[in-house]
Amino acid sequence: QSVSRRIHKDVIQSYCAQVWLAAKDSYPAVPADSLEIEIISEYCDEIESYNKEIAYIQSKLIKTAVGLDDFKVISSIPGAGQLNSALLLGFTGDIARFDNYKQLNAFLGLDLNRYQSGKYGKGDTINRRGSSQGRAVETDMIRSMLRNQGKIQNHLVDYYYKLKKPPFNKHDKVALIACANHLNRTIINLVHTHQLYNYSKAIH
Repeated sequence: QSVSRRIHKDVIQSYCAQVWLAAKDSYPAVPADSLEIEIISEYCDEIESYNKEIAYIQSKLIKTAVGLDDFKVISSIPGAGQLNSALLLGFTGDIARFDNYKQLNAFLGLDLNRYQSGKYGKGDTINRRGSSQGRAVETDMIRSMLRNQGKIQNHLVDYYYKLKKPPFNKHDKVALIACANHLNRTIINLVHTHQLYNYSKAIH
């Protein structure tokens, strides 16, 4: 009686059965003074404490990075995020020391590793010899841009979906790495020219 009549009775019964099974495994199924309740409560307190500590460290990291010119440049890219911008600087250091994006790619292990012997040619793969943490941060940046695509204008999002469509039809990871390469081009260009991100000037 509490749900719409448009929903079939069998569907309602199926969901009710799932809820009943879940209720059997929930903590009210044991006495309030049970040892399981105390253990779960301690775990919850521990998790909450860790989360507060992580949030404090993240806020402190952002406060430290805010004064850096490179931070302002990277965080101006829509979807990059302040935390990821600060983390990237933490793993790469002074971006201006890289003369071009290829050097930054090599530092992060995003440069291509090609192998050819006679007629045999192995498919291109990234080197993976650089900073794995830095690569992870850049991948997370791209993911964040894709999640927020409805709210932002970002040429990297445009490039990602361009690669996913014919004639390219790239896999997700391949498209992500290509976007990370494009991201490094953007970062190096903005840092060297002392500009903030402008979608109308970006290469599409």
